[in-house]
Amino acid sequence: MRRKTVIFDQLLETINELPLVDCHDHTNKAGPVLKDPIHTLVEGYFFTDLASVISDEATAFVTNTEIPWEDRWPMLEKAWRLTKNTGYGMMLKKVLREFYGSDELTIETMRSMEGRLLQLEDPQVFEDILEKANIKIRLADIWEDPYVDGKPAQESVLDGTLRMAPRAKLTIPLRDYHRVFSYEDIQSHMKPLKRTVTSLDEYLAGCFEIFKAYKRFGAVAFKDQTAYRRRLNYGNPTKGDAEKIFNFYLSSQRTAEQFPGSRQALDDYLFHELLRMAREIDLPVQLHTGLLAGTRQDVSGANAILLAPILEQHRDVRFDLFHANWPYGGEWLFLGKNYPNVYLNFCWANIIDPLYCQNLFQQAISCVPAGKIFLFGADLGGYATHAWAHAQMARENLAIALSNLVEIDYLSTDEAKDIAILWCYENPVNFFNLDLHEFSS
Repeated sequence: MRRKTVIFDQLLETINELPLVDCHDHTNKAGPVLKDPIHTLVEGYFFTDLASVISDEATAFVTNTEIPWEDRWPMLEKAWRLTKNTGYGMMLKKVLREFYGSDELTIETMRSMEGRLLQLEDPQVFEDILEKANIKIRLADIWEDPYVDGKPAQESVLDGTLRMAPRAKLTIPLRDYHRVFSYEDIQSHMKPLKRTVTSLDEYLAGCFEIFKAYKRFGAVAFKDQTAYRRRLNYGNPTKGDAEKIFNFYLSSQRTAEQFPGSRQALDDYLFHELLRMAREIDLPVQLHTGLLAGTRQDVSGANAILLAPILEQHRDVRFDLFHANWPYGGEWLFLGKNYPNVYLNFCWANIIDPLYCQNLFQQAISCVPAGKIFLFGADLGGYATHAWAHAQMARENLAIALSNLVEIDYLSTDEAKDIAILWCYENPVNFFNLDLHEFSS
């Protein structure tokens, strides 16, 4: 996207030259082996637009790489006409144009791609695309627990053998440590320490030991996506309330018996305790807010405004609130403006809803200090091509918003450029204590 103005062109040129910090991604290694043209394009978030318009069953058919892509093409062709103008569709158009030389998704385009799919699994190819995007550092949430030499990621972190993806810095997966529903959950979380937990205090001490090991390894933040399994309305229960549930699990290891009542007190208590650990080791906490991946989700429980009591209580913990809280932009801006320990992250949002971001960028500039906002997080996993396209969309969205504000004399051109520098890299570099030159080529 672009505006046909001189100031837009000037600002976009400046923004395109800025290094970018990818403030959230899920890449645990160089990219996947691309199997066919459809697999190359529609994996990732675009499949949710497909499911929204052609059904889950049809989407499963389109994305089934066991079926020849030519047989799947007619269904995709039908869906593409109905989805190509969404943010996800716009991202795919950029991938097609930049990496495969086509402006439209047609069967001729697909055939021309077939013999020249990029080798994203090659770390050098992967890194070259990141360099093309001018993405210097990526914060990697590898919560799917990849294995290295047959060991879970947590064990590989503790012994220092975990191999990171190109330009990636690790984040600590916070969610599972307060997601305790059984004796097996308790002991599996402590498995990297090779010990059996016999009390709540031992469990918390083990968590703290693991988190400190992550920081020694180089982790720069915690990441929690609890909004996918519960509402963000954390209570503040007593230790006794939580310990009753925890001890029930410890004494029920040989049965499938469930705790008779709500288990939320344990989840809430552990979350508070883990936030205190984040304060002690001085790492910020990234929290999923807003839209949930997939379809048929209830987004109301993921509204960041539900976190207000947590943000108020834990004033010495730095919070990074994700995804522009889409679609609850006003509440999100309020939290960033109202709480000194809250920062606002547009990760994922630039492809969820580009116009939402363009408008919210302008609102954010007019109400939230410019030092509290992060422009970009690809949130895509191993598809470096899509990360490149996502980064381009974020840069264009920002140039549109800034040029609008310059043209109404809200900002000078120099002020607009200074905001771009802050949002693209200075703010995340300072907030996460990053070395922007660590992965420079």
